[in-house]
Amino acid sequence: MARIIHVDGTEKELAGKPSLEELQKAVGGYIEVAEIPGSSKILVVNEEGLLQQLPLNPSASAMALQLIVGDVVLCNRADLD
Repeated sequence: MARIIHVDGTEKELAGKPSLEELQKAVGGYIEVAEIPGSSKILVVNEEGLLQQLPLNPSASAMALQLIVGDVVLCNRADLD
């Protein structure tokens, strides 16, 4: 099951397999994938988040071991197939 992780640390479960449109709405734009080292889960992030100067997402950054900004969707890679 996928869930949105907001920059303020709050989370919201998404029902079922998210569509491309749902993912884009959740992150506020075009999407790209950030890997989570040692995990089968991934983060779907805003592709232009750094250019748009979105706020830091501390929870997502800690998971990905890299700078992640904006709201993200945490899901299994299979959710995107």
